[in-house]
Formats: sequence, C-alpha cells, structure tokens
Amino acid sequence: MRALLKGGIMALGAACVLLLAGAFPLLGAPAVYRGGAMMLLGALVVLLCLWGGWRLARGYRAQLVAGLVFLFFTVTGLNMLFQYGAKALEYAGIGGPMWAGAVGMGCIALTGVVFMAVFGFLCCRVMNRRLLWLAGAHWAVGLLGIGAFADAAYEIRVPVTLPADAKTELTELILDDGRQLPLGFRLRVDDFKVRYYDDATYTLYHFEQGRPGSAQQVERRGDMLHLGSESWPVSALKDAPGMPHPFLMLPGSPARVLVQNPGTVKDYCAHLTIFTDHRGRPETRKDELRVNSPVACKDWRFSLSSYRQEGGRTEVLLQARRAPGRFAALAGMVGIIICTAVWCWWRKEEQA
Repeated sequence: MRALLKGGIMALGAACVLLLAGAFPLLGAPAVYRGGAMMLLGALVVLLCLWGGWRLARGYRAQLVAGLVFLFFTVTGLNMLFQYGAKALEYAGIGGPMWAGAVGMGCIALTGVVFMAVFGFLCCRVMNRRLLWLAGAHWAVGLLGIGAFADAAYEIRVPVTLPADAKTELTELILDDGRQLPLGFRLRVDDFKVRYYDDATYTLYHFEQGRPGSAQQVERRGDMLHLGSESWPVSALKDAPGMPHPFLMLPGSPARVLVQNPGTVKDYCAHLTIFTDHRGRPETRKDELRVNSPVACKDWRFSLSSYRQEGGRTEVLLQARRAPGRFAALAGMVGIIICTAVWCWWRKEEQA
C-alpha cells in the first residue's frame, strides 16, 4: 500500500509540474519543456545539484576537482581509441597507399590507450571514497543543466533543401527573421542513393485511346512475372531517362506497359563534399550523410531528415544545427553514467 501511495504522489507531482508549465508561460511557451516555469525549475535543480555536490565533498573538494579532471582525460582517451581505431581499420581495409594513414591513425589510437591507463589510474587513486563519486554525479547533473540552458538560449536550427546535382553549394543559412548567417565553408550534395527491401510489386497498365485505363497486379515467381497465361522475365524491365521506375512496353493493341513499383525504403544516404580550411589551408572533405549519423564541420552539424524526387530531380532535406551547449550536455551525461555506476557498485566504507 505504501508503494502505491508513493507512486500516486509521484504521478500527482508530475501532473502538477506540467500544469504549472502550461499555466505559467513565463518568457512565452513555444513548448511545455521550454516554457518559463520549466526553465525556472531546471535552474533550481542545477543550483541544488551544484550546492549538494559541494556539501557532499566537504573536506575532500580538491580531490573531487582533480578526480573529475582525470576522469575527463580518461574518457577522452577512450574516445580517441574508438574514433581513430575505426579510421585505422577503415584505411587498412582499403590497402595500398592508405596503409600509411592506417599506421598513423593506429598510433593516435594507442595514444588514447596511454591516456586511459595513466589518467584512469590517477582517477582511481584520487577518487578513493564512495562519497566523492556521489558528489561527482551531482556536479554532472549540474553540468548537463548548464549545457541545456546554453542550447535553449543560443541554439540555431535551420531546415535546408539542397538538390543532389553536385553543383549547388550551400554557403549561408536564412534564419526565421530573414537574416543571412554565413557558414564559413561550402557544402554540396554530389549524389543520393536509396536502397529498397526486396519486396517490389509489379503492375500492368492498359492504355485506351492514349490514356491510362485499367491496372492489374502481376505476380512474381522467382525470376519470372506471371499474369494469367502470360509471363515475362524480370530482367526484361529496363530504366529510361524521365521514367522513375523500371518498365517494359508490351506489343499489341491496346498498348500495355509493365511497371515495377519500388519496394519499402531500407535506407538512404547523401554523399557530400565540404570545402573548408584547416589552419589557413584549403581542405576538401568527402562525407557520407545517413539518418542518425550527422556530419559535423566547425560549429555546425548537418542531419539528414528526408528527401523528395520530382521529375528526375532529387532534393535532400537537411537540418543545420549549431548548439553551443552540446559539449557540456554530453560531458554531463557521461559523467552521470560513470559516477552513478561507480557509486552503486562501490562497497560501503563500513563494510570494507
């Protein structure tokens, strides 16, 4: 009964928070979680977490600061190992002259291993009390909140539409208020590929007096298409300029055309070329943009939203995002995960 009572109180509290956010639209309320009331509650949580971590680490505050710095460099080494190790494997798979690049990337990945070993050891020696990890978790929540507030205040999201023609270049963004924001680099879409599942269907269209008439579904069995007593090989369907799908014109009168309807979309990707500069020198990058795999350049990240095809022309729908608080938010998330896990698994001092 007590468990049910606690659950009911928590649900009631959550409902009150949402009602407060809707009834108290401080600074406007474009969305519930970006309303003024929610921002005030978030600020209160951040301040309480920072104060709580400071109080928990009383007497060991220098150790806490040093330990969190060592933890940051340990996670940096882990990131170096994964990022540059993946590049080393990619270059090694290409072979030939790319072996030199694979060796270089492998050396940087080994540097990440050294970072993990050295700073991980120092972190374990400094963060030698269970209470310090709990204080670190509190500060990580505060860091996450600070990053979220920075994004709420300064984040920029702009939808972008670019044709996949290897010609049109994106150099600036048009904001909602009409201002033009230069990117500081040039981006273009060279090609766009769509992959389908092998579940395509086939339709036979009849033309009467030059106009489409009835349509019949055609059954596929292996490499052959069957409709009544007639059959055609799948390989007979061909592509042609201006035709969105493979087709086969059948002889006879009235005219008939067999069309392959595309299957369910499996995935799609855009091949990008980015013209930028690195330390004052021009640099050209080739990247592959997929759903949930954004491409970053300088302070901007481009995500693939969707695409549309009209008259043989493919337009790619992107979202450009600049979030100054992203690094702080990610650091806070990682800190919460690590500090909470260590705090939970650490044996209590009185049981040691």
